Amino acid sequence: MALAALVAGLLLGFIAGHLQARSNGRRAPATSATSLFPGATAVTMTGNRCAVQLGKRFQLGVEVVNKSQGTVALRQIEPVLPLRGLRAVASRWGTCGALTELGPGPGHATALGPGATGWLTVTFDVIVGCPGVLPVQFKISYVQAGRLVRAELPGFPDLGQVQYNNCGTNPGS
Repeated sequence: MALAALVAGLLLGFIAGHLQARSNGRRAPATSATSLFPGATAVTMTGNRCAVQLGKRFQLGVEVVNKSQGTVALRQIEPVLPLRGLRAVASRWGTCGALTELGPGPGHATALGPGATGWLTVTFDVIVGCPGVLPVQFKISYVQAGRLVRAELPGFPDLGQVQYNNCGTNPGS
């Protein structure tokens, strides 16, 4: 009986040590698409956002992360503008601050590996004096495991939190 308890203890200790050694020095495994809760998407925002102004042109971006265990092919970015005041003139998967003259649309697909992050950016013409109260969300599409997935990202609840030179008061000014 004591021998059986000793063997069981050694075996459990070995397994626990082996599992702990495998997890040390590695990032936690990404959530697989099949284990995400219903309605969740593999590509979500990290919380990092950016805004760049050049004259009356304004570029907004959000960083996204692939929470699945497989690579996704990022496809289309579509800004959602519930209130008038901005007009999208370009969208792209890439570095924030890179103003571009490419029109909105599918553009080139960008691969995003498991756990990897990337940026989506949209450049706008500002057609109001101050865009401070305007919300901006994003609809994106990507291919995951051969299937087209569409997701909505909250983006910016309103632009009052970002610097825009034509506004009377700005946070941090």
